[in-house]
Amino acid sequence: MPAERPLARALIQGALLGGFVLLATVPVYVYVEASWRPIVARLAAAFVLGVTLLQLRRVLTRQLDAQPASGLDAARRTPALPPETPAHFLGLTSDVRAALRSHRYFEHVMWPRLTALAARPLTPPRRRPGRGPGAAALARVLDDVEGSR
Repeated sequence: MPAERPLARALIQGALLGGFVLLATVPVYVYVEASWRPIVARLAAAFVLGVTLLQLRRVLTRQLDAQPASGLDAARRTPALPPETPAHFLGLTSDVRAALRSHRYFEHVMWPRLTALAARPLTPPRRRPGRGPGAAALARVLDDVEGSR
């Protein structure tokens, strides 16, 4: 079987496995009591189907991984930071992202931290339903924090 047809190869391997399991199951099927025969047949079929599906999954995963990422996937990824980026900075960036997505996280985690850094009282940014403040509003709050120092 050519190497460029992994899907056909997996199906042929599944058929061969089915043949071997059939050869092993027929004597067992003949010698067990009649009440156990459906169970023997179902177990043999489940084994062949399970192994074949695992092989097909492996082949399809390899084929999908070999294809280049779509434009949508590339746009969703954040740019990679250099390896010398401090871990504390990475934690802060994830905190800011969480604050922009969740108003509750902003109110209970980020806002107390920002008010503790400021020398004077800060005005909270405009509330958006279910989400944290916008990036521009958060930038204004950070400018206020820096201006108060």
